[in-house]
Amino acid sequence: MDKVIAYIRGAPSQNTFDCENPSARTAPRDVYLCGPNVVYDGRKDVMKRLELINSAITIYGWPSRGGIIVLEAASPADFDFLHLNRINPPTQRYKTPEEEDIFCQKLLLLGAKWWDTVRRCVLLTSEETDILALDDSDEPLPTLRERYWVSVAWPSTGGMVVSEWDTNMYGVGIVDELVPTDVSRLLLCTNMDEKAEVLKSRFQGKHWGTVAEYQGNAFINCWSSKETGEVEQFQMAWPNT
Repeated sequence: MDKVIAYIRGAPSQNTFDCENPSARTAPRDVYLCGPNVVYDGRKDVMKRLELINSAITIYGWPSRGGIIVLEAASPADFDFLHLNRINPPTQRYKTPEEEDIFCQKLLLLGAKWWDTVRRCVLLTSEETDILALDDSDEPLPTLRERYWVSVAWPSTGGMVVSEWDTNMYGVGIVDELVPTDVSRLLLCTNMDEKAEVLKSRFQGKHWGTVAEYQGNAFINCWSSKETGEVEQFQMAWPNT
C-alpha cells in the first residue's frame, strides 16, 4: 500500500516564503496527503493565530526554533491569560519571532501541544485520517506528550492545576481511563480560579507549586530544553531562523 504521507511538489517552498507578503511565492512547496481523504498544505497557514470551527476555538503559536504549538478548545480564561481580545481576537501571529516566542511560552503553560510539523498535527488529530492506511505506513506512533489531553489553570492563590488524561489517538491500545466526555464544561470558565476548581473537582486536577516541579505528560516545562521534534525535524515557520 502506498505510504500514508505523500509529498507533492506544488507552489512555493518554505525557503522562499515571505512572511510579510504571503502572496509573493515563486518556488515549489510541499502539499501533504494525510491518507486518502485529508489533503493539507503544511505551509499556507503559518501566519494564522486562531481557528474557529463549529463551537471550538484553536489557538496557534509559531516558535522561532520550529514546529507549531496548538491549544485546542480555548476558554475565556485562556484568552485572558494570553492577553487576547475575546471580542475582536487577532487573526495572525506577531510580526517578530521574539514576540511570538513569548506568546508560545504562555501557550505551553496552558497545556498546549508542541507538534513537529503541521502535517503531523493534522495527521494525528484529523477525524478524516484513514487509520487502516496509517497502520500500514512507517509513520512513528504518537509520543506520550503528543497523545495526552492536558488542561492547565493558574489560580490566584498560586501555583498551577494540571489535569491529564490519555486519549484514543492512533496507536493506543486499550486504555482504562480516557479523557472524560464532559471536558467542554471548561469552556464555561471565565477566569482561572473557576477553571482550577473545575479541573480539581471534575477532572482529577493536581496542584503543582511551580513549573519546575511539574512531572507529567505535557510540554509545560520544555521551553528551555526542547531543541528538536518529537519524532521528526521541526517545520520552520520563520525565515532565517
